[in-house]
Amino acid sequence: MIGKSSPFSQGGRGGWNPCFSRALNDWEMEEAELFLGCLHGKRVIGDEDDKVVWTETKSGIFSAKSLYLALEADCPSSFPSSCIWKVWVQPKISFFAWEAAWGKALTLDLVQRRGWSLANRCYMCMEKEETIDHLLLHCSKTRALWELLFSLFGVSWVMPCSVRETLLGWQTSSVGKKHRKVWRAAPLHIFWTVWKARNRLAFKDDVISIQRLKYSFLCSLWSEAKLFIVECPQTLVNFIDWVGSL
Repeated sequence: MIGKSSPFSQGGRGGWNPCFSRALNDWEMEEAELFLGCLHGKRVIGDEDDKVVWTETKSGIFSAKSLYLALEADCPSSFPSSCIWKVWVQPKISFFAWEAAWGKALTLDLVQRRGWSLANRCYMCMEKEETIDHLLLHCSKTRALWELLFSLFGVSWVMPCSVRETLLGWQTSSVGKKHRKVWRAAPLHIFWTVWKARNRLAFKDDVISIQRLKYSFLCSLWSEAKLFIVECPQTLVNFIDWVGSL
């Protein structure tokens, strides 16, 4: 079809005079009527140059943020954006949590789906196949970190099946205002600690004990808390006591 502008309208505005390249089939008539109805409300401004307008912003200028918000609004399932981007952690930790929540972190199952033929065993526990949900939630060594976290805060928690569900549940839970920043950042620090340990096992043939894993997690959480929380204690021992003083 070729759309043409005709000068029959007032004010220098043209109208559409569509010419179809072939006769329409019966089953196409309804769609054609809808299409022509849409065109009828759109007038061509003959004395102005064409320009691109992004309708998701008031200025008409495209931005990545407006595109993301538009896509998120159309997304049928919830996504824990605030638990990833609106927490007090370094950007690299948020970016990894984002990948993990979308199932895009390069675990062995994803490598296999990309066509590589290799054995799939979790580098951390060597018991189950490695998926992002197993690695960050259900691996026996990772569970030790979750149990440590829950004991520090004095809460009981049933782990969901996926990273996304865990973060969605996390944003609806609450602890005291004094410790909220640490609580919201804690799952992302577990993800980051486990992922770094996993990569050391995979690429450097390192040995990771549960005690070393716990210490790495606590140090990561504490060092970040010092950056974002004014009243955060300056020693790890005092930090642990402070977190537990709900």
